[in-house]
Amino acid sequence: MKLKLLGYQEVHGNYVHPTATVYWDKIDIGIGNVIYPNVCIGTEPQHLREEGQGIVEIGDNNIFRENVVVTLPTKATKKTKIGNNNYLMSSCIIHHDCVLEDNITVSNHCSLSGHVHVMKGAVLGLNVNVHQFQVIGSYSMLGMGTVVVPKNKIVPGKVFVGTPARILKSNRVGIQRNNVTEEDLQFELERYTNIYEEMRK
Repeated sequence: MKLKLLGYQEVHGNYVHPTATVYWDKIDIGIGNVIYPNVCIGTEPQHLREEGQGIVEIGDNNIFRENVVVTLPTKATKKTKIGNNNYLMSSCIIHHDCVLEDNITVSNHCSLSGHVHVMKGAVLGLNVNVHQFQVIGSYSMLGMGTVVVPKNKIVPGKVFVGTPARILKSNRVGIQRNNVTEEDLQFELERYTNIYEEMRK
């Protein structure tokens, strides 16, 4: 494999660059993940009052590009979770207690504050910032530089831009690429509503 030639180490079925900092005793990881130079996974949460408790749970076939940071959860959930087949581009930060489902793209320099839930198939453009306790809907797309504030509702299947985020149009390209039917989209909207309401209890 090419990564072996570049000096990556095979660890528990994953390829890890030797400059990456991974706290293996604080994560539960699958296989097929690629961890690039200077990635930090399992570090303490950036929180003024809470220490890290629980684990970072990572599925299979995720890519963590250079300088990605994924921090431990707090006692609130005891789990920061990343699913399967996600692409985290360089210098993005996944803060404490976040949940990323599957097939998500997080572009360079994005910051997901604590307790953000990103649903499957979402795409976050360059330099997106998401406020705490937000839900990013399935197959939504956030244009570069978009800022998601507390009042926003990032519903499935739409393109959002601006500060604060506003709906620009339907995400037709993303919906077509993922073969999403109207029934699928309705199901994801219902699931979004349930997650959103549960997060605000």
